[in-house]
Amino acid sequence: MNARLPKRAALFLLATAVSLSLIAAPGASSTMSAGASLRVSPGDDYVGGQAVTFSGNIDLGGVRTIRLQSHMDRPGDSWESIDGFSAKTQSNGDFSFVHPAPAMFGIRYRVVSGKAATPGWTFEALSQDLTLEAATQPVTGVPFVLEVDTTPTLRRRPDTIGLRPIPGRGVTLQRRVDGDTWEQVARTEVSQYGTARFHVTEPDPGMVVYRAVQENWHEGGNRIGWFPSFPLYVRVQDLSGRAAGSTSAALSSSSRTMACHQPVVGDAATNTAAGVRGWAPSLFDFAWVAGESLTSPPYRGTRKQGRWVDYTDGGGRVNKHNGGLMLDSKRENDCGNGDFGTTRATLQGNPMTYGRWEVRLRLKSDETRDRDYRTMVQLVPERESDYACGTRNITIAEMRPHSSRVSFGANARSKRWKGVKSVGGAVNNRSLVFAVEVTKKRVSWFLGGKVIGSVKSRAASSDVPMTLRLSMVGDGNHEMNHTELISDWQRAFPLGRGKVVTSGKKLKQSTLKSSC
Repeated sequence: MNARLPKRAALFLLATAVSLSLIAAPGASSTMSAGASLRVSPGDDYVGGQAVTFSGNIDLGGVRTIRLQSHMDRPGDSWESIDGFSAKTQSNGDFSFVHPAPAMFGIRYRVVSGKAATPGWTFEALSQDLTLEAATQPVTGVPFVLEVDTTPTLRRRPDTIGLRPIPGRGVTLQRRVDGDTWEQVARTEVSQYGTARFHVTEPDPGMVVYRAVQENWHEGGNRIGWFPSFPLYVRVQDLSGRAAGSTSAALSSSSRTMACHQPVVGDAATNTAAGVRGWAPSLFDFAWVAGESLTSPPYRGTRKQGRWVDYTDGGGRVNKHNGGLMLDSKRENDCGNGDFGTTRATLQGNPMTYGRWEVRLRLKSDETRDRDYRTMVQLVPERESDYACGTRNITIAEMRPHSSRVSFGANARSKRWKGVKSVGGAVNNRSLVFAVEVTKKRVSWFLGGKVIGSVKSRAASSDVPMTLRLSMVGDGNHEMNHTELISDWQRAFPLGRGKVVTSGKKLKQSTLKSSC
């Protein structure tokens, strides 16, 4: 077993609670053989998607087909086969193969053949990350240095301790044009020390926003996806040294002195509408298992296509983290300034006009002094020409971290339907599963597999291709409470299988005023 597990698991107690049982869940079809063995190398200091070697013995004679299975190690989970992988043993039962490491903390893998199984190996991947800083004073017309560190030591981030450089990996410097658009400024490669440097010249004074992106690393069996830094705001001065431009107090790097609470988080497998109502198989399932990036296709599904597009007009970032898609309001995971603007992720390339969508979410906010972000999961028209100022949006869930209420509903031209559900305490640090089913005549909403509201109206369905959007909406440059929106997975299912909702609590109807 991995000798580093106890230490790292303890460090992450505040972020996730994992079961320490090594017994396969009830219903697993394979059982551990007494003489079977499994080793993984390297056993630590790797990131999700990095090539690692599995070796051992299945404790069966003859050349046999072997498969990989995973277990999330939460109450209610079971062993699941990893799609698309198989290998062969030697005649004495030995095996050795290379496979990308998973990215989740505390997940177990095992090798199986028929009813025989090896012991589980627990993975504790490091999280790839990078920082971007101005190493010299930015002045108009004079080259200044922006420095990248791909193995940073970050406060309150033990999951980055031990990151190793990947010399030769490409790094791109980008300048923000708007919330949706980054233009490439320069490109270089990571040094043997894990650093990269860019020399930049800005002709005009004012505020400029940059980010650095580590590129895909797919050499030598690795499948490590690209990864962005947080935005870096750089104030460029004129030649006389006077600062140009202005900015909100939200950009201040100073921290407030205040109490931050860090509750212990419990977790368990959660009921889903797809499981309760028999919607499978999925059209797509973004599970963020290994080294995916925002533009990677879904992990599985009958239509494995699509990519996520990030948006940020403030200090936030969208990235993959610990087996999930995360929207984070700023770099420092503490109670300080710098949380402002809107951050969102939108799926493109796999829309449906009618169907079912389901997501698992958790909000984390340890700050309470300022206002809460408005966090949302919505269906929005995929084509910009269909957006119609939001009058076709369907809200799967809208909530604030320190509230106990979740709202949901649909817009249709001049009409709006809205429902509210209490979840029995603040949503902060709780895993919740939301879903929506859209047919031509009815839209229905689910929480934890149960129907919580329904609208029977032809107008509620927009009749245009719809797609998922996750948002953390701020209030311009006003300071907000630091917040992370984490979505473990995002799935969609076509109509035609399972039970379709025919009744449910009616949502309140009102008049909708266009936002344009």
